Amino acid sequence: MRFFSKFIFLVFFLVLSPRAWGGQEREGLAFLTANMPQQDKALKSSFLVENVRLAYQAMDEVPWGKDIPQDIFLNDVLPYASLNERRDNWRADFHRRFIKMAQRSKTIDQAVLVLNKYVFDALKVSYSADKRSKPDQSPYESMRAHYASCTGLSILLTDALRSVGIPARIAAIGMWPDESGNHTWVEIWDGRWHYVGAAESTSLDNAWFTKKASQTDARHPIYATSFKKTGLSFPMRWAPELKFVSAVDVTADYTHPQKP
Repeated sequence: MRFFSKFIFLVFFLVLSPRAWGGQEREGLAFLTANMPQQDKALKSSFLVENVRLAYQAMDEVPWGKDIPQDIFLNDVLPYASLNERRDNWRADFHRRFIKMAQRSKTIDQAVLVLNKYVFDALKVSYSADKRSKPDQSPYESMRAHYASCTGLSILLTDALRSVGIPARIAAIGMWPDESGNHTWVEIWDGRWHYVGAAESTSLDNAWFTKKASQTDARHPIYATSFKKTGLSFPMRWAPELKFVSAVDVTADYTHPQKP
């Protein structure tokens, strides 16, 4: 019954309310429903509709919005989640908190560097491998704990950036070649993909793990998340049995990076 009710609700927005929703918004909602994990089909329709509306709204409010290709927007701005974290309703809250800060920047890369500091200061969240409750914390779980792992920080930054129309996704390596552990970070798109460590005060494509990532190999690939199904699974060391998060192999971007 719940699924049937949701179906009727979505039909109303996709078909019966063209004045309220343009073709792009209907395409966005269709993209989410077509690619969402099976367990997310229990999400309320109003949750999905609000996320779509606010995502498109943000694109109209930032200087770079008109320059984002539709496929990048759908896959890396519109999604309401990145990994297996709890599905928080963060978009309206984060948009309200961070849109003015984003609008002060003329370019995506400028906005990312400003927000990578401002977001964590404003939300009072910092890194801790011991004080966080679990690695895959949702944004509000991290805000409540005031601490997060590299994965929790990356989830939080990705959502904050998406809330202001910045294409963002999570990248990770399941294990470094030297067997020193795994790591998770954020990639942003400004015409091409760049990487940044969440809550780290460094420039784009310059992080403490830059050298380690450049020396990885095919046995230790680096993946980035994709909401659209790809046939590859994103490595989640804390939940290796879960395979529903899609991925793209971006190893070559780190071992053979493009010149600026």
